[in-house]
Amino acid sequence: MTTLAQIEDILDDGGVCVLPTETIYGIAGRAHDQDAIDRIYEIKGRVFTKPLAVCIGSIAAAEKFAEFNDIARQLADTFWPGSLSLVLPATDILLDPRCYGQHGTTISLRFPDIEWTDTLLKTPLALTSANRAGEPESATANTTINARVDAVLDSGPCENGAPSTILSVTGKGVKLLRQGALPISVLKQIDMNWL
Repeated sequence: MTTLAQIEDILDDGGVCVLPTETIYGIAGRAHDQDAIDRIYEIKGRVFTKPLAVCIGSIAAAEKFAEFNDIARQLADTFWPGSLSLVLPATDILLDPRCYGQHGTTISLRFPDIEWTDTLLKTPLALTSANRAGEPESATANTTINARVDAVLDSGPCENGAPSTILSVTGKGVKLLRQGALPISVLKQIDMNWL
């Protein structure tokens, strides 16, 4: 079995790994590493016009890459770490350009609620579901792409088995881009009138 320390070394050396999250398993590489990003797209068969999400290990880290308005800040304070991805205005192009959407103006950030974040998120990871494009996501480490990655971190079945919920907070309002593991009913429980 591959250890967390081995996974860290592989990622830092430009490798690509399958990792668990609390939602589903993902394929990950360092978000600044062009070769790792190339491999993620090639392994998934993903179109290059579809940007990759970026995993960070704290709100402070997220602030290096995105602008947070009051709504975004409240969402992050309430639901991070957790199964919420936020699409936010990007500050600068500090990572591989394929981690940005809308011609480099937005970035999708996620802070997973999983024990490896302290070790692996010292620098950001690009992460997307560990499956070929068009295939179902996997809640176990037995994915269809395992033979094509450098290592797999198997921590058993994922807690939720559904991808993260994605909200766009790029203007004054909030737009639901994907209903996932975090239900809208939970989002509505906080003191907001935007949903």
